Amino acid sequence: MNAPKLDKRLRAVVDSIQGIVLADIGCDHGKVAVCALLEGKVRKAIACDISSKSLDKAVELAKTYGLDNIDFRCGDGLKPILDNEVDCAVIAGMGGKEIMAILSDIPKGIKRLILVAHKNTIELREFLASKGLYIDKDFVVQESGKFYNIISAIEGFEKDCRLSEKELYLGKNRDRDPDYSLYIEKLRQKKNKLEEFADKSREAKILKKIFEIIDERQ
Repeated sequence: MNAPKLDKRLRAVVDSIQGIVLADIGCDHGKVAVCALLEGKVRKAIACDISSKSLDKAVELAKTYGLDNIDFRCGDGLKPILDNEVDCAVIAGMGGKEIMAILSDIPKGIKRLILVAHKNTIELREFLASKGLYIDKDFVVQESGKFYNIISAIEGFEKDCRLSEKELYLGKNRDRDPDYSLYIEKLRQKKNKLEEFADKSREAKILKKIFEIIDERQ
């Protein structure tokens, strides 16, 4: 039986997973955890969701593939996870502020975070740096006309976790990303539409700053 089909966003998330035990926070249908197990990315997974109905979908998907090395826990954020129980966690499908709130009390033992925020990504990057977490990958993928930032962060230890202005606003390694030029063009179109609000709108101010950074490097 083939593994569940993943869209481009979830494919990028699964490809970024490294560890022994995965926590999939806000797992919804459970595709990330199930695919990570089927592909040998991890040995065990814990699928968590605040919605019992969503968790039921994940349970059924795991049954379809005969997986017995996955646990299911209903709860808010990382609260169902114990210290030193997992070493990799995925948090996707929510805003950056929600992700930051979840990470404000992170269990011990988590060495890698895979994060996908649909807004407030700049603030999320600042938060990770302030917590001594090193962003080792930060790239964009396009799926159904939308762009998603995929951020992978690890324990900082002796690494320099500070971000340059470009990394803060645009992430790392973007120039090599296949969808980078499309992403910049989408931002430019949005910036042009919001030009008259550049001194009032928060989004317009951010876009203005992004293109100041881009233009400086051309």
